Amino acid sequence: MEEKNNQIIWEAQELIYDVGDSSNAAFLVVQGFVYLYTSTGLLLGRVGEGEVFGETSCILQTNRSVKAVAGEHKVLATKIPHFSLKRMIKEDKAVAAILRKTQLRLIDSNNQSQDLASDLDSILKQLENKSVNVKSIQDNLQLLRKKLATMQFID
Repeated sequence: MEEKNNQIIWEAQELIYDVGDSSNAAFLVVQGFVYLYTSTGLLLGRVGEGEVFGETSCILQTNRSVKAVAGEHKVLATKIPHFSLKRMIKEDKAVAAILRKTQLRLIDSNNQSQDLASDLDSILKQLENKSVNVKSIQDNLQLLRKKLATMQFID
């Protein structure tokens, strides 16, 4: 990583931050892509030019909940220090409330994605096993269906 005047450059595939790291800034991508992963390696999304990442933990004042890795090429970003985000939020209470609620929904969505991916992985491992236990697979699929039924999908 190279930093100068709140401009940061990460090399291709460079770790930007990891799950559990302390949070002191968010970043606005100027060039390149950043990939976001759960602690178990599930790809949650890709952030590109004109998009912000790292804001959730800054806004909620928590440690990083995802892993951020530079994409296939260098990433250039503008650092948004925590105090700048805090000032922006303090200036507009309505925007602050919207941002906070959106960030909480994002965390919940990330957790649900990880949970469903783990369930599917478990089922796939059972199917790959030469001595397949059909009852166990059916039970896991039923549990997965129940989880999906409790989630609300918006068109």
